Amino acid sequence: MAPPRRHVRSPPLVCSPRVSVDSAVSPTIDAVLKQLKTCSRRLQAALACHRTELQVLERLYYKGKNQHRTALFWQRVAEMRKFGGRVDEMHMDDVVESLRLAFWGEPSSRTPKLLKGPWTHCPDVKPLLFVMERCSACCMLIDRARERLLHAYESFTLMMQTGAFLQLVLAFAAIASRLSILLSEVRAALEVSWSATHRALQALFPAEVRKVQNLVKVVDTDTAAPTPAVPPSTSHSKSPRAVPGPGDVQDEDLGSALARPPPPPEAPEENIDAFDADATALSLPDGNSEQPPGDPMTFSLSTELAQPIVPQVGRGTCEGTPVPSAANAPKRKKTVGESSRPAKKKKKKRDEIDDIFGF
Repeated sequence: MAPPRRHVRSPPLVCSPRVSVDSAVSPTIDAVLKQLKTCSRRLQAALACHRTELQVLERLYYKGKNQHRTALFWQRVAEMRKFGGRVDEMHMDDVVESLRLAFWGEPSSRTPKLLKGPWTHCPDVKPLLFVMERCSACCMLIDRARERLLHAYESFTLMMQTGAFLQLVLAFAAIASRLSILLSEVRAALEVSWSATHRALQALFPAEVRKVQNLVKVVDTDTAAPTPAVPPSTSHSKSPRAVPGPGDVQDEDLGSALARPPPPPEAPEENIDAFDADATALSLPDGNSEQPPGDPMTFSLSTELAQPIVPQVGRGTCEGTPVPSAANAPKRKKTVGESSRPAKKKKKKRDEIDDIFGF
């Protein structure tokens, strides 16, 4: 039994001429077609890169399937491959482009020259509802795929810490990150396509707008309301911690300023020349003046300045007798008996040949 087709066929196209549409909605349709053309090109570029990443993932999967199929991280690789294939099988770029081309009539009557001109036909309500439903379903699938890609990336990061199969695991982590970025671009283009199709539905078939469900918006972590603080528990949760946004980070506590007393005033600098003159005058007492005997243990700055500076001599005895250094010490002369001692003769080494011939 053949597996079911994941690509849903579009409903049959039924078009009516442009003259049957009110001329007041023509500017709205022109703006919608311009948005659909831009979204179609964005989807083609993003999904082309997505298919390239899936091809690289497919090669690595079949290369290491037999060796790593029982490993835990290989289950994450299988999930990446499964969700990537499901997104690629939807062919959302062709779905959006087919809706845009439906405003130029049947595929058999379209020519490159006709597509360069204004739109000539108006499709019925079924293609519009079909495109909106496929955009909504693909957005839900992308949200689920990005969630699994995040868990796979965390698993690969933990696997890299062990150092086992580092090159292979690093390649899988890079592919998971790349696929998540591409899927976010695809989802943004699908949101614009859904809103453009919704505007066309409001302009052409206002009664059918009630049957359409609103598109599920992705929750942005930066604009989400902050959650209340939860007290820490002893059990560790397996879910990753939420990274705080730029606005959630509190200012650093720098403390409060302390009032410190002013520093004491510095002592004024004295004139050195005048100080020397006063010291000289104190060191030379007058014959008529009598000074009381001072305490020999009392330190006097003038007395120290008046004393002559005696250069310090090298180490010696208490009387200041210098000790001759090793370099200036006289060398001992050799005696006659020591110089006339005969030198030892070097004994010649004998080998086996000398023993044989008697040398």
